[in-house]
Amino acid sequence: MKKKLLALSAMLVGLVFILHPYDSYAETSLQKIERELKQIQDQMNAAAKSKKEAEKKNTHLTAQKQATKADINQLMVQIQKAGDDLDTTQGKIDAAETKLLKTTAELEKAENARAHRDELLKKRIRLLYTNGAVSYMDVLLSSTSFSDFLNRFQSLQSIMEQDKDVLEQTKSYKTLVENKKAQVETDLSSVKSLYKEMANRKAELESKEKDKEVLVASLSKEIQETEDISEEAEAALMEFGKKYSKLLEQKNALKNYYKGGKLGVPLKIDYRISSPFGYRTHPVTGQKNKLHTGMDMAAPNGTSVYAAESGVVIVAQSWSGYGNCIIINHGGGLWTLYGHLKPGGILVKKGETVKRGEKIGLVGMTGTATGYHLHFEVRKDGEPVNPAPYLK
Repeated sequence: MKKKLLALSAMLVGLVFILHPYDSYAETSLQKIERELKQIQDQMNAAAKSKKEAEKKNTHLTAQKQATKADINQLMVQIQKAGDDLDTTQGKIDAAETKLLKTTAELEKAENARAHRDELLKKRIRLLYTNGAVSYMDVLLSSTSFSDFLNRFQSLQSIMEQDKDVLEQTKSYKTLVENKKAQVETDLSSVKSLYKEMANRKAELESKEKDKEVLVASLSKEIQETEDISEEAEAALMEFGKKYSKLLEQKNALKNYYKGGKLGVPLKIDYRISSPFGYRTHPVTGQKNKLHTGMDMAAPNGTSVYAAESGVVIVAQSWSGYGNCIIINHGGGLWTLYGHLKPGGILVKKGETVKRGEKIGLVGMTGTATGYHLHFEVRKDGEPVNPAPYLK
């Protein structure tokens, strides 16, 4: 980019030398002018090419930047969702940990109950061992009747069976709680693993979003460079145009076509001024406070365009954002410009002399335009001025 800017600057510097008198006495004044015109024309073509390439690259980079911004917006939505999912998963982890604490407490309670029941049974066994089996026999033999014997025997047997059942129930409950705790621990481990995966995914999305932001910044810088090249190329074109105009004036014996007064209106139909001269937000690029260097006259496609004053055509070609364009030098530093002519809508040639009111082109919308209209400019010494005061 910088090399192109330097090259364009070199072109402008070169103009200082183009118009200096040549030392060769063999050339006539006409030959010198013709040669200088050719040199300037070559430089104009180079500048126009540079501007076109910069604008083409600008369009590509702008589209790439917009696509990257769309990617960033999509990533931000995904990051937001990933964050929400993490919050939900954290809630599940908290619930599982609470459940685990509760289950651990239940398990501890069951273990205490089992230990208590074991201790009671051990006491019974120790009592039986200390007193011997006679104590049970004493209970049975001290029965007053056979019926009392049976009742005592059944009671003793029932006590032993009840102790056994309670112990088995306690062991079973403990096993159930242990299984429940194991399941909760498994669930908690699974949720924590899922949380880790989701956190890694969120970090990956955030890394991608950061890379996209860096890319947007880089594209913005490149876009600005292409705009700088385009603006410098346009400045070079205008400078070349002024030099070319002066040489043509010399070639035409400095004939001054413009004698003052009003210019003719370039359209002979009713038209609407869709955008006047002055600063505005560019309707295509969106650039703010951009000087609109002319007057836009809305008219149907193919409407005839007429020379506002007699003069010499110095540009008759596709020219940057003007599209198909005609510039007429009227002498005295006054030019008029006719932009956005339709394809095939340039009806004159460069170097041709035209008369005031002569048909020179057809309305179109080539170049940077949003609808059919004639972009009409008046330039004084190469600088754009408001056309309105010059028209009838």
